[in-house]
Amino acid sequence: MSFWWKKNPKTSADYVKVLNEQLQKLQSSSISTDNKKKAQEECSRYLDAIKHILLDETTAPLSLNLLYDHFFKEDCLFNLMSVFSMLDFESRKNVGVIFSSGLGRSTDNKSVYVDYLISNRQIIDLILKVLQEAVANRQNGIDIYLCVGGMVDECLKFEQLCRIILQNPIVWLLFDNCLSSAFEISTQSFQLLHALFTSFPRLISVEFFSSQTKSNKFMGKLNKLLAHGSYVTKRQALKLLTALMLDSDYRRFMLSYIEEPENLKLSMILLSDKSKNLQLEAFQTFKVFMANPRKSKGVTDILIKNREQLLKFFAKFGEDSKDEIFQGEKNYLVGILNDLPRLITNPSTGNSNHSSSPPHITSASPTSL
Repeated sequence: MSFWWKKNPKTSADYVKVLNEQLQKLQSSSISTDNKKKAQEECSRYLDAIKHILLDETTAPLSLNLLYDHFFKEDCLFNLMSVFSMLDFESRKNVGVIFSSGLGRSTDNKSVYVDYLISNRQIIDLILKVLQEAVANRQNGIDIYLCVGGMVDECLKFEQLCRIILQNPIVWLLFDNCLSSAFEISTQSFQLLHALFTSFPRLISVEFFSSQTKSNKFMGKLNKLLAHGSYVTKRQALKLLTALMLDSDYRRFMLSYIEEPENLKLSMILLSDKSKNLQLEAFQTFKVFMANPRKSKGVTDILIKNREQLLKFFAKFGEDSKDEIFQGEKNYLVGILNDLPRLITNPSTGNSNHSSSPPHITSASPTSL
């Protein structure tokens, strides 16, 4: 196959220089429609050329290093993201490929591209800004969100970049994006949230959830998805919650979550959902509330008041399942419910009181606490 850039070879510096010139034209407010279209076409040609150089196995390592070197020094990535919505579909895809390829490269065991982004945080902020602006873009919003979301997802493979992203307000906007009517945006947002909060447990547990304000806000945002989302939204949110609650690295978050009576109520509502898949997923979180040997008074009161309904529910819940682990866990929870103190109604006042204080559970639990 014959490529136009092979007929007219240019240096790495030339590729980046000419691409930047076209990007600057796109940013100009005085550019005519025809010249804007021409600049878009030129950007497309040079981005395709750069991608080809990066992916060509015959390209010498030194040439790749020089190309990225110029890419960094000329702020090409920043300029590309500044006009990202003006680029055509293929050009946006090529930017994603170039970006991902750069993050995956290392020189002398150092991730040069990662170090570059750490030193130039404004680029990550711009990438996240473009991602969020895509939500309101009716013309190309979904395509842009998916492409930029893929770039953010690549960043989340590196703890240093994940830490920077966690400090950006978009973290909370991602929860709102999960409620988008556009399935693609909702799905991409959940993927980013899952990667953001599960890729580096120590970072999240020690640095993020150590702030009670952030932890409470996270719970509130996640609970909103669990309470008001569609079936797909609820299931994805439950998967994220389950991943955090069943991983010992997130013990601080788990203990904080299961102390709140409102969280238990939400778990019980999901446990009684008409969808069996949601019921089974909710069971994973509900059993953590139950297995806690030091339940808060509010949580204990709810369980005591709903004991009979829960026992009736578990008598039929998953009765056809042949999963021995599931059946063992269910029987364990039934045993805990039966051991809870009974309510005794005072005939003279009509008030209910516990017949005794809740017992200290010492039995082996199916969930590690």
